[in-house]
Amino acid sequence: MGSSIGIMGCSSSVADRRSDKVIRAAILIQNWYRLTMARLEMRRRYSLSIFQSIEYADEQDQLQLSNFFTFMLDHCTHPDSVSHIFTSPSVSQVVDEGLSLTEFEKKIDVPDSYCGPRLSFPLTVEDANALLHAFRNEQLLHARYVLQLLSETRRVLKEMPNITHLSTSYSKEITVCGDLHGNLDDLLLIFYKNGLPSEQNRYVFNGDFVDRGQNSMEILIILFAFLLIYPNDLHLNRGNHEDYIMNLRYGFTKEVSKKYKDHGKQILCLLRDVFSWLPLATIIDSKVLILHGGISDTTDLDFLNALERNKLKSLMRPPKSVRDRQDQVKERIPTTRPSKHIANRNVAGETQHISSSGSTEPSGSNLPPEPTLKEWKQILDILWSDPRSQNGCTPNKCRGGGCYFGPDVTAKLFEKYNLKMLIRSHEFKPEGYEISHDGKVITIFSASNYYEEGSNRGAYIKLNPELIPRFVQYRVSKYTRRENLRERVGTIESSALKSLREKIYAHRAELTSAFAQYDLNGTGKISVNDWAAAMESVLQLELPWRMLRSQLAQTNSDGEVDFMSCFYDLKMGQPIKEVQPALVETLCRYRKDLEIIFNVIDKDHSGLISLEEFGQTWKLFASHLGIDMHDKSLDKLVLSIDYNKDGHIDFNEFLEAFHVVHRLEKKANS
Repeated sequence: MGSSIGIMGCSSSVADRRSDKVIRAAILIQNWYRLTMARLEMRRRYSLSIFQSIEYADEQDQLQLSNFFTFMLDHCTHPDSVSHIFTSPSVSQVVDEGLSLTEFEKKIDVPDSYCGPRLSFPLTVEDANALLHAFRNEQLLHARYVLQLLSETRRVLKEMPNITHLSTSYSKEITVCGDLHGNLDDLLLIFYKNGLPSEQNRYVFNGDFVDRGQNSMEILIILFAFLLIYPNDLHLNRGNHEDYIMNLRYGFTKEVSKKYKDHGKQILCLLRDVFSWLPLATIIDSKVLILHGGISDTTDLDFLNALERNKLKSLMRPPKSVRDRQDQVKERIPTTRPSKHIANRNVAGETQHISSSGSTEPSGSNLPPEPTLKEWKQILDILWSDPRSQNGCTPNKCRGGGCYFGPDVTAKLFEKYNLKMLIRSHEFKPEGYEISHDGKVITIFSASNYYEEGSNRGAYIKLNPELIPRFVQYRVSKYTRRENLRERVGTIESSALKSLREKIYAHRAELTSAFAQYDLNGTGKISVNDWAAAMESVLQLELPWRMLRSQLAQTNSDGEVDFMSCFYDLKMGQPIKEVQPALVETLCRYRKDLEIIFNVIDKDHSGLISLEEFGQTWKLFASHLGIDMHDKSLDKLVLSIDYNKDGHIDFNEFLEAFHVVHRLEKKANS
């Protein structure tokens, strides 16, 4: 009996030991899994931070470029080469408001070979379905129908108030969508999941329909078609990208010109007008305010509802009173070359963070009526501002326009107008939405895969009669379903680091100088802290540089950073012997700005500009930014790239020579 008890006790202890091992193994696996997931999440977050920081820095560059256009008007020998940016379009480009739909048919022929949708007005649901079917199959709508659609859209928008008031009593729910940015697949997925717009299925689209993506034109056509069919059930708010000067930089202008070569100018001219007539905000049940960006401590909804919104064709051009005031400041402060660590950064101030440098208009120019300073600033704030957790209202230094508004600013506006919720867009969110200010402010972002395939979800909001928001998330999946989480994060991280390295290379001279200030003995090595401080002082991206160091630079056995290793895997695409290294870097940094400027000068879209225009434009641009430049070096460069010696430059080919190539990538592709 005793022996059997002993055996049972022994087997019991063995089982206990096995159980302990299993538990310990499970805990180890669990800890490993949690650590792995935490590291992946950390990589994902810093990758998205890189994308967003570079995006905001690019917006600052765009604002500075807008200043340059005004500068050109005052200093260009041939101001007509750029004045059309700010003046009313020429007679040949204007689409007369009195032009009837039948007159379009007389002016623009649709050939029998055209196999896309053929629209007849007034539009029907069948027309909208035909458009959806055509765009799914990558067909284009003929230019005649585009112009007719835009002309009708302008007519309808002109009848709408600045702030639209809706009621949930007329439908069960209202759907609110955020930024789409040319991603047609997101719009099609929303309609698939949520149903097409109708009297029973109402929508509010909260701006930024265009730019960045490849199908901005198709998105506009679909939304405008449904607006014409259901003008009381589909509503559109203006975003900061419904702005023709923004479109020059972020792709929409190029998209239209490419898709509609013969009538692109007319379409863009009409869109400039259509964008200016888009409503500014929507209010649901007198309680929910929907607008694109945000608010400020001076936001006045009554004033916004009464102003002439169509006077603001572009927020990139402030009223003349702002420009004159800035010129007075410049006269008191001698112009000097910007600090090598803060070149190309905007000075933050209440109105100076979007500024124009010109003080006079070209004589005889056909400028549209200017908005007042108050009108401009009121619309600027609601289209460009972002919420933050701290109280107060301060200039938005990251974007260079609008402001940051805190919970106290939200509470004050809500109390004044008896509101309970603010729905805004304008800001990338990894999950497609974000709730802030104790649930009073909701950000909704509807463009999935915004930075890279798998980078984020899109979302939309369903508001019921009780005004309780319900969020629907999604992600358009083309390739990501075949990738696991580690692979998706790796793809996002790789793309983000590539963009960051290009920005680093474009600031090589400034960074080298900043590193040298910490390298007192000339060893080529500095501490990680000093390296991080130098990176931030030059690039000003507010990134976790110490965390990113292992991805960007090498260290020695003592943990010191070999700071020149930041540039080891980067070089220019097609080096030109005649160009000095400093000029190469400068051209690389401002490559996107120059592309926009040259495309503006190239009014016939031939891709060619004269040597004189090229040289004068570059010298003006360098002067405007305070960049040191040697005339002989530029003259030698200009002559060397006039390959056939006809006095003109193919500027797209020229700019292609000044893009950053990643050496490892080049090896892989060779």
